[in-house]
Amino acid sequence: MIRVVPIISDRIRIHAVYVIAQDGRTAYYRAFSNQAPTPHLVSAMLTAMQVFIKEVTGNYFTEVHAGPFSFVSEKAGPFSVVIVSEKSHKSLDRAKFLTLRFIRKYRSAIENWTGQTVEFADFDEDVEEVFGTLDDIRIDPTNPLDVMTLLTIHEKYQPVVKYLLSKGEVSLDHIASEFEDDRFILHGYLEELVKLGHVGRFIRDGNFWYFVV
Repeated sequence: MIRVVPIISDRIRIHAVYVIAQDGRTAYYRAFSNQAPTPHLVSAMLTAMQVFIKEVTGNYFTEVHAGPFSFVSEKAGPFSVVIVSEKSHKSLDRAKFLTLRFIRKYRSAIENWTGQTVEFADFDEDVEEVFGTLDDIRIDPTNPLDVMTLLTIHEKYQPVVKYLLSKGEVSLDHIASEFEDDRFILHGYLEELVKLGHVGRFIRDGNFWYFVV
């Protein structure tokens, strides 16, 4: 699970976004933090809660707080768009806006859904536009480098990894100046290491910085 912390102007700390079908199946999941509850746990809890609240009040709940978490749910036909974040009055507005985008993008799938398994993989684009692009995101390593990783990692990454381990954190500009490889290729290596969870990334003064823990 990748830990991604959007650094946006209203400083909402988003833990995860889910799209849950009315039968409890998860149709989309995007984690933004290692504190994000698992899709199975969230779907089971919210599905049961929605049934209970609908039975008692006649309506679906839109927001509930549990400990440090805020669960915001917006209906989109037979699906619910769920945002789990730290407590913030901004979360509900963001959930409404994201749900509108979801409905516009998948109107046909929503209207014609008959219970089949659906995955909205390309919803990532909308989530990133609402909660931050790569320039707004900090990603922390979730699979930190250790001895076994160093032994098994592809040899093309080895020089970059060893350099990062010696420095702790370094900017893309700095690491590019230390290696003879093309900057574009180095950037690709570093982004692959981020995807693997071995290396973290953040933005400082408009520049990409990479780090290990």
